[in-house]
Amino acid sequence: MASTGKVKVSMSNLVGHTLSSRYEIKEIIARGGMATVYLAKDLRLDREVAVKVIHPHLSEDPVFRDKFFREARMLAKVNHANLVNIFDQGDDQAHAFIVLELVQGITLRDAIRDFGALDTPQVLQVCKAMLSALAQAHSSGVVHRDLKPENVLLSDDGRIKVTDFGLARELSANTDTGSLVGTVAYLAPEVIRRGKAETPSDIYSFGIMLFEMLTGQQPFLGDDAIQIAFMHTSERVPSAKTLNPKANTALDELMIWCTEPLPQNRPADAAVALNEIEKILKANPAEPSAVPKTDLSATMVIPKDANFTEVLGDLGLAEEELPFAKHASKLLVTRWIIASILALSLGSFGGWYFGVGPGAFVAVPNLSDKSVALATEEIDSITNNISIREEFSSDFAKGQVIGSEPTAGILIPRGTQITLLVSKGKELVAVPKVIGVDLVTATAKIVGARLVLGKVSQWFNSEYPIGFVYQNSGSDGTKIPVLSEVDLKVSLGAIPVVAGLQTEIAKAALEAAGLNVRTIEKEYSNTVAKGQIISVVPDEIEVGKGSSIKLIASLGPQTVRMPEVKGETILAAKGLLESLGLRVVIDTKWLSKDWGIKKVTGVSDSAGTTLRVGQSVTIRAR
Repeated sequence: MASTGKVKVSMSNLVGHTLSSRYEIKEIIARGGMATVYLAKDLRLDREVAVKVIHPHLSEDPVFRDKFFREARMLAKVNHANLVNIFDQGDDQAHAFIVLELVQGITLRDAIRDFGALDTPQVLQVCKAMLSALAQAHSSGVVHRDLKPENVLLSDDGRIKVTDFGLARELSANTDTGSLVGTVAYLAPEVIRRGKAETPSDIYSFGIMLFEMLTGQQPFLGDDAIQIAFMHTSERVPSAKTLNPKANTALDELMIWCTEPLPQNRPADAAVALNEIEKILKANPAEPSAVPKTDLSATMVIPKDANFTEVLGDLGLAEEELPFAKHASKLLVTRWIIASILALSLGSFGGWYFGVGPGAFVAVPNLSDKSVALATEEIDSITNNISIREEFSSDFAKGQVIGSEPTAGILIPRGTQITLLVSKGKELVAVPKVIGVDLVTATAKIVGARLVLGKVSQWFNSEYPIGFVYQNSGSDGTKIPVLSEVDLKVSLGAIPVVAGLQTEIAKAALEAAGLNVRTIEKEYSNTVAKGQIISVVPDEIEVGKGSSIKLIASLGPQTVRMPEVKGETILAAKGLLESLGLRVVIDTKWLSKDWGIKKVTGVSDSAGTTLRVGQSVTIRAR
């Protein structure tokens, strides 16, 4: 895109072009699923910056664009020496972008990868910087939601900064309905289960990073994301001393506290954890007591690898460093004197005008749960400037007033416009298709559809791989209200195949898979050897961990001894042999009416022979 802004350029590469006639794009720093980040030169201020430009398919979405800029404004509230700052935001030919400060350095990930476990002074320095920045964010109502070593930056001049607040959410926002995001290795159990991120979720991520700094590796390692996610939700993070006996005991205890499975058992926010770090620092006087503060040139560290995520913050100047500070102070005094004279001159007029006159202020009444007609009637004496805006609501029936703008209790001059917020009823959405995907992906889809992950149960299912969803509520396509729960059934894979195994081996295999072998029954079998398993019989239709099952073991084939039937009548011999479970073949010239008197003269098997039940025996009478 030329600097004139009249030619639209492909977002695949903006190198060589200028955005908003100010930011000259030099090179690509990183490219992700949401945006491309460029190294650029600010032509107006003659400095290098980082420019993050969102991809075209997202830029064309008005909801996403609004979210993109809204989060930038939200994060601009947070100002701290250990946070990366935002300089500017803009929109050029539908190319939405944010301008960030630029810093040269490495990430904490680089440091751990190159040096392994850090020593205690290094860990304390990083932890204090991280928690100081995070405490400022938490106090401003912002949750980071993507803490990991890649997002802690170690600049060349020794400063430490937290970056990549691109996934941050305000605490006042409905964080339950945000996407399930963040690197799985650092996600808190409640985020994996419900997609819910609050300040203790950031603390859990910090705890995992602390474990990694103390040991040089993550606590949970696996072949895929779903396996690691299950470990976070079903196992405790071990002591760092199990891998590094030299790890600082106080830091190890803090790490264990921060990684408690239940969020209410962790430090409530970064300020609490920071207080513990301060105590440890006092107990280690030889270690650094502070992290160098950022100067006014503000910084955005660009990691040397391409795994870049963005950070938004604020750039502040001390009052004494502001231009014309002394002049502004004198001007303020002059304005105060003028304001005082005006106040005395207009006092009596103002008392009438704002007390009982046309400028009188009145409180907006509470209009919630009323019909539009009743609400309009109630505010008719305040204003005739009334508008209506319809919104979806899960708490108010269609046509009911949810509230008003300005809200109830606010003092306004008579005649001010009041907007009635009227319910359109519950917003309905379709449950996304999640059958055949892993639990983390399914959760992300559900939360992304503004629904809530409900009950997740695990059952053995031979048709789906372990960890994959095979059934969910709402799979019939029926739309359900926003924020409704979606229950999932996740496969544990097939029940272990134990047919043909020895009884004790089969029992051990099934119990290792989490099944309860309630009893072992034995049956005769002509096809399965004695002591081997014939089949597994579940007590219930669905079988999960802890379910009871019954094993059927083989007694081998059932046998009988051949009795002496020579000299017996054909009919008597036949009845005796059949009562033993043998099949009888009669070889005789006599008619059946004579079998009661004609005697057996020979048999195929002699008396005392061991025969298998069901085996054929021939008797002869001639």
